[in-house]
Amino acid sequence: MKALVGNRSIVTRLSNYICGSSSGDGVQVATVPVPEIKDDEILVRVRCVALNPTDFKHVDILAPRGAIIGCDYSGTVAKIGSRAPGNWAVGDRVAGWTHGGLYPDRGSFAEYLKIPGDLAWKPPSSVSDEEATTFGVSAVTAMLVLNVRLGVPWIDKGPVKGESNTPIFIYSGATAAGLYAIQLAKLAGLKVVTTASPRSHDLVKEYGADDVFHYRSPTAVEDIIRTYPNIDRAMDCFSEGGSTEFCAKVVHNSRGRVVTLLDSGKTDINGVKIDSMLAYSVFNQEFQWLPPFGPKFARDPSDNEALRRFYSSLPHISKQLKPPPLKKIDGGLEGLPSGLDLLRQGKVSGTKLVSSLN
Repeated sequence: MKALVGNRSIVTRLSNYICGSSSGDGVQVATVPVPEIKDDEILVRVRCVALNPTDFKHVDILAPRGAIIGCDYSGTVAKIGSRAPGNWAVGDRVAGWTHGGLYPDRGSFAEYLKIPGDLAWKPPSSVSDEEATTFGVSAVTAMLVLNVRLGVPWIDKGPVKGESNTPIFIYSGATAAGLYAIQLAKLAGLKVVTTASPRSHDLVKEYGADDVFHYRSPTAVEDIIRTYPNIDRAMDCFSEGGSTEFCAKVVHNSRGRVVTLLDSGKTDINGVKIDSMLAYSVFNQEFQWLPPFGPKFARDPSDNEALRRFYSSLPHISKQLKPPPLKKIDGGLEGLPSGLDLLRQGKVSGTKLVSSLN
């Protein structure tokens, strides 16, 4: 099969990590073996993929040569393991995400991928292939932060009552993860306070935000605290350039908690608990970055259970969730590097890049 694979040496990747920059695509379209599935896995014929910042970050720093890039996908079931859960049939529509960028036999930027049968979901007819791809990294990240880390009520058992006056703060609400977090929090009955640039204020309100502040305003923190003095939970969807400190100030009065999507190296800021989260924990497998010297990450069965719960309910609750605005990238596998470079240059805002592979 054809796949987009990493093509940077360990020396180049370490240099990119140290210098904070990169040059060249760092990927190539190659012919690789179709993945061999285990008894509990399904083989997916990939039809459409979505692009995420984690994809280019893997390319630039983490992906060994030959590792298949990409996380988000939608497609059809091509083969089923003898004990694969999920009641799958060949030809079923399927979507989800996989831990792309580290392995030669996993990754969504390929004609086929493998995934455990209970870590994927069946999109209803109301959800297009392109839309289905966005319920991977972005939606799962929002679920893990809100439902698992911050104790926001799950919405899979029906309407939530008694939370309507409880505020939650979401930094960078116009990101794909932010837009899903806004919706999940609203459906759980919370009042959503967020930040966005002025051009995205209408967008985040369209997705359910109750109040939005310009993150670059010199009085933004003070304005939020004055309006919501008891806010005690925050999701940092940007997790760079001082955004975590911004969140910590917002919840400081309540000695609250901030969950970030990158490892800031901090666990406390002036009495505010900082929790760094990597959504790859949902796959319940140990992994390591830049082996043998890089950090190791342990299994997390509770996050794995959360993903299975989320995806088992998603065929129903997806009808209540609006995917982010989509921007299509042409060219199939060959066109993906240009999309990754748009993300790398910070030129994507308020949209989700998607591409059809056939």
